[in-house]
Amino acid sequence: MGDRYVISPEQRKFWAFRSLDSSLMPEVNDQSWIQSPIDQFILAAFEERGLKPAQPADRLTLIRRAYLDLIGLPPTPKEVEDFVRDNSADAFARVVDRLLASPHYGERWGRLWLDLARYSDDQLNSTEDEPYPNAFRYRDWVIQAFNEDLPFDQFVKAQLAGDLLQEADEARNVGGLGFYALSP
Repeated sequence: MGDRYVISPEQRKFWAFRSLDSSLMPEVNDQSWIQSPIDQFILAAFEERGLKPAQPADRLTLIRRAYLDLIGLPPTPKEVEDFVRDNSADAFARVVDRLLASPHYGERWGRLWLDLARYSDDQLNSTEDEPYPNAFRYRDWVIQAFNEDLPFDQFVKAQLAGDLLQEADEARNVGGLGFYALSP
C-alpha cells in the first residue's frame, strides 16, 4: 500500500489538533449576565468594545421573536396570551419545541436554501410560461429535509448523488436530485 502518512510534530501544533484548554476563559467584570461558558466569551467581547448586553426581552417580545425567527410568521393573539400567562420554567422551551416541529419551520428555512440553489418552478423564459412539470417535488423534498432535521452532510449528498446512496429508503434521497434536474 505504500508509505503511511505520518503527521509531523510541527503539524500537530496546528490549532485544530490541540486539546481545548479551559484556562483560556476570558476575564469579565460582570458575572451576573453569564448563564453558560459561551456567554463569558460574548461578554468579554462586549466589554472590550465598551458595550453592554441588552436587557432581557419581555414575554410578548420574546414570543414574537421566536415565531418570526423560526417560522417566519407572527403568533396568533391566543398563542401570545397563552404564553404570557404560562409562568412555568419550561414555557419558552415548549414554544420553541412546538415551532421546530411545525411544518412552517421547513417552509421558512427551506426557502432560504431554495433561493441559494436558484430554484424555480419554470424555465424563466421571458416570452412564454414554461413550467417544469415536477419542480415541486424538489421544493417539497427540501422542506421535508428541514422538517426532519436531515444532517447537512446527508442533505448535500442526496442533492449530488441521491440515486447512488445506499439507504434503506432510497426514495427519500431521490427527491434531492431536483437540484441538478432544475439547474440552468
